[in-house]
Amino acid sequence: MSDAEEYNLDSDDDMATITFQGAAQRGDQDDPRPFDLADVSSAVEAEDAMPQCEILESLFLRPDGHLPVGRTWEQTKVQSVNLSTLARTFNKDDKATAINLLRRKSILRLDSDLYYDSNDEMLAWDGSKHFLDFSLVVGGAVGLHALLPNKVVDHTFSIAINLCLPARLFRPKFGKLGFDPTGCMMSLGTGPSSELWLAFCPRENLDDSDLANEVPLLSEKKHGDTRLSSSHFRMAVMFLAHALSKNPNLPIYLMHPYGTDDVDLNAWRIKDVSNVYSQTKWDLRLDDLLNLHTTIISDWDDWVAAAPRAWKQDGWLLGRAPVAVACRYGQNQPIANLNDNAHAAEARNWHAERSYVNIRYVSVAIATDISCKRVKGWTEVPNEDIIQEHGVVYDSPDPDLREEVNLDALPHQDPVTRRENNVYDEDGRRIPRRHGRTRRDEKPCGLLVNLETISELFSSYIPDHDDMVIDADAYSGEQISAPSVSVFPQAFLRNKGHIQCDAVLPHFAPFISDIRRSTARRPRAVDLDDDEPLPEEHDLFEDRVDGARAIPPVIIPSACQFYNELSHRIRPSAALHDVQQGRITSALAGAYGNAATKVTHNARVRECKMSLPHQKYDNKIGLDDVPRDLRLENIYIIQCNSLKPEKRNGMSIYKDIIVPLARAWSHPKIFQALRPHICVFASNVSVVSAAAVVDVRIDVCFDVSFLRCIKAFPQVYQWTTFGITSLLERLWAYQLPILEAGSKPRHEAVELCSVLERTLAYAHTGNARVLATKLMRPLWLVQSLLEQGLPTFAPSVRITTTINNPIAISAADWPTSDNLNVPAIASKRSQVLTYGNDHFEAYKAGFHIELSINNLSPHVFLQYTAQERHCIVIALVALRSYMADVKTLVATAVKKECLSEGEDMDSDDRAPSRDKERLKSLKKWLGCEYPLGYKDRAYEHLLRCVVVDPTNFSEGLPNASKEKLSVQDFAALICKMSRIESPSSVAAPLILTAPSMAVFRIAYARMFKYAHSNSPAATEKCMQRCYIIAANHLQIQHVPWHMPHAGGRGRPSRKPVHDSWVNLGKSSVVDHSTLANARANAQPVDMAAEAAKKAQSLDARAPWAVESVSLQSLPDFFARDSLPDEFTLENVECNGDATLTEIYEWAFANFDREKPIHKIALLAGIYFSHMLPDVFWDQKDRPSNDDLQGEQLATNGIRKLPWKPTKSTRKGSTWRPQFIAMVPAYIISVYERESPLRQYCAKKKSFPPQWNSKNSAKGIGSLNLVRMGLAKARSSRVFKGGIPLADWVLLTADELGAKNNELMGFLQDRQYGPFKIAVAFFGLDKAVEVGSRTGTYTNHPAMTSIALKKRPAPEPDSDSEVEIIEHVQHKRHRY
Repeated sequence: MSDAEEYNLDSDDDMATITFQGAAQRGDQDDPRPFDLADVSSAVEAEDAMPQCEILESLFLRPDGHLPVGRTWEQTKVQSVNLSTLARTFNKDDKATAINLLRRKSILRLDSDLYYDSNDEMLAWDGSKHFLDFSLVVGGAVGLHALLPNKVVDHTFSIAINLCLPARLFRPKFGKLGFDPTGCMMSLGTGPSSELWLAFCPRENLDDSDLANEVPLLSEKKHGDTRLSSSHFRMAVMFLAHALSKNPNLPIYLMHPYGTDDVDLNAWRIKDVSNVYSQTKWDLRLDDLLNLHTTIISDWDDWVAAAPRAWKQDGWLLGRAPVAVACRYGQNQPIANLNDNAHAAEARNWHAERSYVNIRYVSVAIATDISCKRVKGWTEVPNEDIIQEHGVVYDSPDPDLREEVNLDALPHQDPVTRRENNVYDEDGRRIPRRHGRTRRDEKPCGLLVNLETISELFSSYIPDHDDMVIDADAYSGEQISAPSVSVFPQAFLRNKGHIQCDAVLPHFAPFISDIRRSTARRPRAVDLDDDEPLPEEHDLFEDRVDGARAIPPVIIPSACQFYNELSHRIRPSAALHDVQQGRITSALAGAYGNAATKVTHNARVRECKMSLPHQKYDNKIGLDDVPRDLRLENIYIIQCNSLKPEKRNGMSIYKDIIVPLARAWSHPKIFQALRPHICVFASNVSVVSAAAVVDVRIDVCFDVSFLRCIKAFPQVYQWTTFGITSLLERLWAYQLPILEAGSKPRHEAVELCSVLERTLAYAHTGNARVLATKLMRPLWLVQSLLEQGLPTFAPSVRITTTINNPIAISAADWPTSDNLNVPAIASKRSQVLTYGNDHFEAYKAGFHIELSINNLSPHVFLQYTAQERHCIVIALVALRSYMADVKTLVATAVKKECLSEGEDMDSDDRAPSRDKERLKSLKKWLGCEYPLGYKDRAYEHLLRCVVVDPTNFSEGLPNASKEKLSVQDFAALICKMSRIESPSSVAAPLILTAPSMAVFRIAYARMFKYAHSNSPAATEKCMQRCYIIAANHLQIQHVPWHMPHAGGRGRPSRKPVHDSWVNLGKSSVVDHSTLANARANAQPVDMAAEAAKKAQSLDARAPWAVESVSLQSLPDFFARDSLPDEFTLENVECNGDATLTEIYEWAFANFDREKPIHKIALLAGIYFSHMLPDVFWDQKDRPSNDDLQGEQLATNGIRKLPWKPTKSTRKGSTWRPQFIAMVPAYIISVYERESPLRQYCAKKKSFPPQWNSKNSAKGIGSLNLVRMGLAKARSSRVFKGGIPLADWVLLTADELGAKNNELMGFLQDRQYGPFKIAVAFFGLDKAVEVGSRTGTYTNHPAMTSIALKKRPAPEPDSDSEVEIIEHVQHKRHRY
């Protein structure tokens, strides 16, 4: 039993302690699994892997010709390198040359003497070896039918029942169950070469075979976690304990059949009511198994009926029945032996293995090994021997075309082509007329598949067989889906390797059809006029005829995979290759662990010191007798209910189905179609010359005298990967002393090691899931592996041939995912599986921090000093880790609550639907970019999943302690709890056991180096400020808090929980009593949405959108710490223009609320957006030039211009968000001397043409600056833009200060202030118009009150409720 399957049987809750969802994944070696080419070790499975189909597509997308030399991938010249060159490099152990090849963009060429043409007449082929590689047997009735042998007595029979395997997954990926295995598979241990399972099958699928037949195959639809939930597992164990206790021959007792508590399954322990757990396994004899089988059948219904009501609350127990499933894979068992005695014995074994009367499905993987040897000559088989063995022989395998052959009149070989004249037996199988003569030590050739042509074979059409004739009219207008072929290149050969397909070759159709006809029961005839049964040839392929009920096909061809037989020697399953385990990476990364992971780390280091993974592989293939055959594996499903009664037994299934399917591969129709797609590697290659050879393509000289005899396969793996393995060896040799000294390797070294191991894994598997694309694509590895075959590193990766730091990359060149330098990482899976997620999160945070420190992004937080920017970025890393932990805290608790509530007998009928709603909301919340804020309705989703009772939505997030925090308090708590010296005890809102706590400590140490060091207090104050900035950036508005002290003894818990929260923002403008009264007077329809609006309005730090608030309520929001959502670069279209991008990026990055012009600019942009489209002027209103003489006259004249829409065909933009972004950016760029706009103007004495064009088209420019009182005109040329700072000038510092005081003073007047601001910008008349349109109160002499709903003006000192309306913004596209 693996570590993950072990548990403490003495625990208080037995199985309940096991965590199912998200439980730690055990090592791959602990768990048997079917051989699946698409499978890959968990240690190297990339989260950002690309689809496997891209590998096949890349075979046909190779660019033609060469581009000029350059540093980009597309411009780098491609060089050819022969396979023989790599072979010589390997045999000379020339690691320096092999490593140097990794720096070149190389394409591999196969030497003609290293492979043979598959049609070579000197090749002898053999397809007589067949194997059973997988079987899955599913019972068709309640009981253990799939586990019972077809015997009355057998003194050698024994199976071990193990009820201690709740964590074992049902892993078969092929075959048919007839039901969805999600949450219903219970492992019972092992039997004779099989895994034993008890499936709790839905009753409807068990009773209705048609419904079961419609269930998709395991390979067609991905299912969920197959394990039973903890409560269902306890129920199953109790039933089995009940059944086993009825056997007088077993010492098992059961004191309470349903435990000691009818309501709470966790209130008692199984060991207290039964001794079924007194030992791990129970060995059952045949009589014991039969007794258990009989008891299950007879007692299940009664036991369920008598079960407590709480057990049946979720309906699972009532709707399920136990059915046995037997699974066997990877046994590589020979079948279909040509020896008659062995064949008969095997048939008897199949017959005795089990009775198939109550078996519904049998899924099998039947494999045939195709071998090939190079012969030195041929020996003719005497004609007499052929006639004596076969009797009549024919000239063709086709029974409709063949004719009997007189062997004496037919030469053994064609005199022209020198190829054998083939003859065939009665079954259409080729009869060899020649035997090849080989050398005594001749080894088979290595075989792979030609990946460029193999997909054509699956779409081949066979017109010469009646069963393959397709009526074109019948498929008119329909799309016939083509088989999906996945390719797995081997040894960096790119177009040669293994394949997998979701169908079998169409050439098998005639053979499958013949088997169906001979074994399928005849369909029932219903209500036919002549009362005659349907003819035997009536279609057995699920076609229906009026009056007849179709019979499901006996055989369903499911899938196939072709791979070299070597795979069975070097790995027990496709996922367990030595080079796929990431061992070196985990050995290096373990240095970043703690005392808890030290033992595991030392074990990894010790393992790698003994031998590296690729060295173990070299040892495995070092023997001369390693298999080299091509294994062709087809997967079939046998539907036993469709068999004739006399054929429904093991002997008939073996003789009439298994053997014909296995031997079909050697039939000429199939093998002759397959052979052109096989790549044959030479077994022995002799080289006579001993001269030195120069390869001009790579400028290397080799002595080839030693190449007397080499084997191309499987040594080709060693040749092509020699550069990678050499680099790994040197990297390990360089890092080992660092590890032994107790130091840590650089993060970059760990990741580059992971990249090398992943590249090596790709060479051996061809699986795209090992490629971590976010890191490996920028390093050129993804492109090189797909387009060229051989790996190539980008120039940014420094590779040396010395042992000192053999591979490195600078921090500036490390691939990152965003402007905050989040590093691309390839080692996550290896670290998480070896040391746990906490270890990885701390490692990742440290890497992120180091990368950010060494390579500070030039695009973020530009308004702060370099030291402050470093600290802010570090704080962001830590808070992101904290947000991830809060997600985990909430998700774990909510899922647990939903599960327990679903099993609570006292819950009302709405509980299941409410649980679904909570889980749905949880999923939405987890997908939010800022889960602790309000954006994307994050607050509402969190509220819906955390609060159990919907009637409490109106209260918002639960805050039982009634405590309040500011963001400053939050930052102070983080610093106090993460101090290096004398830290405070970890308590809410931080999570003691979460990975983020380690990250906070690392962040504190790193920030300490950059914060102001005048005093410890000043240093921590600086850190707190950086955490505040980071929290605002991540929109952290509320955090989990602890529950209040409930009284009683003991210290109160300070642990954060999911159902207690504290807000980090306080409102000084909203009257709570007004909100309460409003809620009492009008109950909202959606209380969760209303609660979210209320919380956002009360939160002084909450983000807000101009589109969602009125001008009248603007003072409440303008004073907030956060900027409006519209004020973002995303709302400005620069169309790729570098100059515009630079100007706008600078303006947004350097916005400072402390500067008067910045506040004025933002306010101007908001009001300007409410003027749309009236932001232009009419030519007839233009003052005369005489009225524009002098600065004062010109300015006053322009300010009196009426605001009107444009008269041109383009009516001007009315999309407000872009004006809220562009107007402030324009004003800030014009006023700030350091802005790129002013820098440009200082050199060119003008603004960039594209800047003028973009802004003037929207009415943004110098003229409107003057009209709004933010600039002064000096000449009439301002109407056409004028010369900046000459024809118009900016306000002086004193004038700006006065303007700022005026506008900010207006904001203090919450009743009439918004109207006064409009007057200041646009004049009285336009302000009145805007006020009437927007519902703003005015104090115009002619009007007493203007409001959208004609409501009276509130008292000056009252706080009216502000309603926030969710408004989804869509960027408008231009055409």
